[in-house]
Amino acid sequence: MNLYLAPWTGPATSNPSHFPELAGHLRAMRAMLGVVRHGSTTRAAQAMHLSQPAVARSVLQLEEACGLPLFMRGARGMMPTPLGSQLAARIESMLQHLGSGAADAQAAATLAARRPPLPERFAETVPAGQLRALMAIADCGSESLAAQWLGLTQPAVHAALQGLETSLGMQLFYKLAFGTRLTPSGEALLRRVKLALAEVRGMDSDISAWRGEIRGRVVVGVLPLSVGIFLPRAVDSLAASHPDIEVSIVDGTYESLVQHLLSADIDAIAGALRADMPSDEVRQLHLFDDDLVVVAPAGHACLDRGQLVLEDLLQWPWVSPLPGTPADRAMVQLFRSQGLEPPRASLRASSPTMTLAFVLQTGRLALASRGQALQDDHGGQLSIVPVDLPSTRRRIGLATRALSTASQDLELFMQACRRAVGDPPA
Repeated sequence: MNLYLAPWTGPATSNPSHFPELAGHLRAMRAMLGVVRHGSTTRAAQAMHLSQPAVARSVLQLEEACGLPLFMRGARGMMPTPLGSQLAARIESMLQHLGSGAADAQAAATLAARRPPLPERFAETVPAGQLRALMAIADCGSESLAAQWLGLTQPAVHAALQGLETSLGMQLFYKLAFGTRLTPSGEALLRRVKLALAEVRGMDSDISAWRGEIRGRVVVGVLPLSVGIFLPRAVDSLAASHPDIEVSIVDGTYESLVQHLLSADIDAIAGALRADMPSDEVRQLHLFDDDLVVVAPAGHACLDRGQLVLEDLLQWPWVSPLPGTPADRAMVQLFRSQGLEPPRASLRASSPTMTLAFVLQTGRLALASRGQALQDDHGGQLSIVPVDLPSTRRRIGLATRALSTASQDLELFMQACRRAVGDPPA
């Protein structure tokens, strides 16, 4: 299976068409969580300052949308089913993200909010339509385009955005000649809304699993080097066993992919793990260790030399990584650790695949992952140069969000990665 690494072209989940259908039942979700907490529609209604029929009706609507019962009803009240408990945990996490969004927006405001809101109050009252309008305006950049995406009129979108600003008591949008852009407060709110909606997509995955239908969408950001050892086999295995799970692969720098991970634009990062965690919101899964080697085409003159050291290899031309990438930093660090300047970069390649292609076709040297060099030796045409490269061993694995439970589709992807590491290539 060939793995296609697409460059990052924007969020994979902010497109209005990816607004989860279940998120339209936000009011019913709040009612359902109230019943879980208080044990009956009557007590939930009292706590939420709603009528009992309204709460009961909301719960029934959510059960109908899920297609499965969420409560066991008895004389003493209502107890959540196992699925109900699972969804309630995600709803609670979703509301926490919305509350944090209000707090983050307030913290990012350049002017004091006119009416600083209680974050919990925002989470309890914001309508789904306002969240959908926020996602649409962030993706489309103008109210007219957002209205087309949502199938609404432009005044309706404007009213929803205005209502969002009013409820938070601060400016969330800039009106410009060429469209609408988010203020720092708007960006802070958007990140948390995306995380909240990721929990709703997790609910969709949970419901599908209870129905015996495994489906979903996993977006994986990949880093250069080492991922080719296991990721193609993992994706191929997942596609064979669960064809209704769609996997999208994008690439980027570690810093950019972490930001996309923490904004729920991607679900996982595959590649070298970091000793210094970028955020306590990131969880790392170690899969295996790998190190770097120098590769050359079979028959290269350096392979006839004995007792090679790194300095000896500077007499030949190299393929260098793109500047500023993790691979480039690894190369610079390797040479400078031995008191050497890295090779002059007359040719740079953007991916391990292109790097190996240039090595084979131009006779240059390059750095590569040992695992990938052993796996992709092109029928013996690629050789590992026998030179010691100390301190290049790296831990390879996956990074995911720590603040949420992995959805069924993401968990299956992670299991496929574990199996791919344990299974040798065919």
